[in-house]
Amino acid sequence: MAVVAAVQALLPTIDKLGFVLKLLIRIKTAIPAIVFYFVLLYAIPGAASAPAQEKNTPAILSAAESMFLAMKTQNYPVLWRLLTTKSRETILADTDDAIRRADGKPVSREALREDFASGGPIASEYWKGFLRRFDPDDALEKSRWEIGAMEKDKAEVLITHRGADRPAVLRMYRETNEWKAGLVETFWGR
Repeated sequence: MAVVAAVQALLPTIDKLGFVLKLLIRIKTAIPAIVFYFVLLYAIPGAASAPAQEKNTPAILSAAESMFLAMKTQNYPVLWRLLTTKSRETILADTDDAIRRADGKPVSREALREDFASGGPIASEYWKGFLRRFDPDDALEKSRWEIGAMEKDKAEVLITHRGADRPAVLRMYRETNEWKAGLVETFWGR
């Protein structure tokens, strides 16, 4: 959907550029027409990067959707893999701190990491608590999604809940050639 919206937004510009190109070709100035076309194309902000954005958009949206689906189906190992390194490390640190404050039996960082990666009992309790405060269906079924700002290794997914004035902005990051959801980068306090 976001790709269609992006293309539709560019159509008036593309139509104008096409008209100018056809007009210049008709007056038998093909080389200047082609040069003029490319100068205009690259002079329009975002026009030159549109193909690169279109190429990444499906992967970005798919990764974001997969994260919410993993939450909904309580597939915690998949959810863990879809998070950025910063999100995973912050969640591990927060969980470790909470266990220590509760005078619980100390858990090594590696054991905690393995528990979250496998969807073990600590991870399960963590995510159940998270999901008591957040319903993934709000994002999956009750919201409109669009791609926002995009760079080589960063992107934003704009998720606008029905009736909301402004979207929530989910930050996505490319790590090891895969798009990951920045859960901590998006929703934790700064």
